[in-house]
Formats: sequence, C-alpha cells, structure tokens
Amino acid sequence: MNEVIAGTIIISLLHALIPSHWLPLVTLARLQNWTQRETMRLSFYLALSHVLSTILLGLLLGWMFHRISSQYQFLLVWVGPILLIGAGIYFLYRHHTHHHFHIDAQILEQTRTKKQIAYALLAYMFLSPCLEIEAYFINAGMIGPALLVLCVACYALISIAGMVVWVYLALKGIQQFDTHRLEHYAGMITGLTMVATGLFSLLTSHA
Repeated sequence: MNEVIAGTIIISLLHALIPSHWLPLVTLARLQNWTQRETMRLSFYLALSHVLSTILLGLLLGWMFHRISSQYQFLLVWVGPILLIGAGIYFLYRHHTHHHFHIDAQILEQTRTKKQIAYALLAYMFLSPCLEIEAYFINAGMIGPALLVLCVACYALISIAGMVVWVYLALKGIQQFDTHRLEHYAGMITGLTMVATGLFSLLTSHA
C-alpha cells in the first residue's frame, strides 16, 4: 500500500513538472499579450480540466478492478504489480514521443477570440488524461476504495498546484533551463518509478 501512495506522489510531481503541461500556455499567452491574471486563471482551469478527465477514468478503472479483485484474489498479488512494470517499460520506450498537451498552429488558425482559444485548450486538456497515473489508480482500487480516494486526492492537489506554480514561474522568467531535457528526464524517471513500484510490490507480497 505504501509503495502505491509513494509512487502516486512521485508521478504526480513529475506530471506537473513536464513542460508540455505548462510551457505551451505561457508561449501562447505571450503571443496573445494576455495579462498575468488572465493566464494564471486559465492555467488553473486547464489543470483542473486535465486532472478531472484523469480522475474520472481512474475512478472507473479502479472501481472495475476492485470488483474483479474481490472475486479473484490472485489479481491483487500479480496483476497490479505486473501492470505497473509493463506500463513503466512502455513509457520508458515511448516517453520521448508522448505529450499530454500540445498547442499547434491550428488552434490559432481556427479561433478568433480569447474565449474560443480557452475552450479549445480546455477541450485539448480534458481529452488527454494522464495515462501514467492510471496504473496506480488501478492498483489502489484493487487494494481498497479508501486507498483509491487517497491516491486520487494526492494526484489532484499536487498536479493542479504544480502546473499553476510552473506557469507562474515561467511568466516571471524564473526558470531558465533546457525544457526538452527536463521533459526527457521526467519521462525516464516516470517509467523507472512505475517499474520500481511494481517490482517492490511483487517482492513485498511474496516476502
């Protein structure tokens, strides 16, 4: 149980850190000459939209696997950890091409007002849930509803706060580093964390 909570917190922190979650908004805000207040308000709603779709999917998956594991107890021992390991290996392989949130020229070409741009961004964020964290929601659901709710709460608070803070820091010009390298390492750490959590779960369940 502890490894699932720890993994959820780590993935949530990395999730907020990934530049594709906040850098495009900052770039767009500067191109559109939005005020800091407008940008910060939109960053909160975008983070909320992204987190909401992730949580809805996570609760559904967690509930489904909870129902299944209550009938087949062996799933709790093997399937959850193996799912984490498999997902971690997959994201290690695909992290360099995986983006939750990407703003391209089509958004600017197809929109005319701030409200239209905001709705387009909200739709993009809602339709691109964080898939990495879903494996943790599934594992939490198999252990119990209380753990699932705790993991969901941790993810929501950390992700929303983190994305909003990074937008603020970017607007202030405080962060000065290679964002591509940051995203590269964040993806690597995410995959390694998932694999490590799965392996640790297997070891402790058979200790």
